[in-house]
Amino acid sequence: MRRTWWTSPAVVAAVAAVLVTGCDSAGQAAPQQKPATPATPETSAGPAAFGRAAAQADIDGATAAAGLPASGRPEPVPSTTPTGSSTERDRLKARAAACSAHWMSADVELREIDDPRGKFDATTAELLKRGWRVTTDRREDKADAKADDKADAKSSTVSITLKKSGWTLMGRHHDLGSVDMVSFQASEDACMNRFTKREWELILNQEGL
Repeated sequence: MRRTWWTSPAVVAAVAAVLVTGCDSAGQAAPQQKPATPATPETSAGPAAFGRAAAQADIDGATAAAGLPASGRPEPVPSTTPTGSSTERDRLKARAAACSAHWMSADVELREIDDPRGKFDATTAELLKRGWRVTTDRREDKADAKADDKADAKSSTVSITLKKSGWTLMGRHHDLGSVDMVSFQASEDACMNRFTKREWELILNQEGL
């Protein structure tokens, strides 16, 4: 069986950073916007299959129910893959984004709410109510208490992986002491498995994954 490169934690985290838009190079959050209402997938007969719009609706609904602010990210993905002067990396990123659903909030937005980690856990609980199941248990990684940088010494990251109807969702909360970031990224397994290792390296602009 061909290895699914995209499921390694390093790749998943990097893909989220590449595909989720709304932060400039300095890491500052973009102005808050209202998330677009996901369109209902059309089907020739019977109920719509679980797809990108349904995954996005689950994430948006769960974060809202948990009390997290609307992030306005990611921006809408183009309905067609870029052509013409776009690079191969741009086209691959568009392919990956088209079968992914994202939500991210950081810095400015999270400073205005209490207990971001508690709301992260509440979002996870809401996703479980919507039919997602845990595939990798909640894990908390804390920084080395002996770190030279006092801020780094207080930082920690919580992560969890869920699955539903052929989709994999990774949730993360980074507590960096003075800055928080919460993200949820869901991707369709079959779509992601069609990418080769070389294509992933090109998307992430790095080698050795």
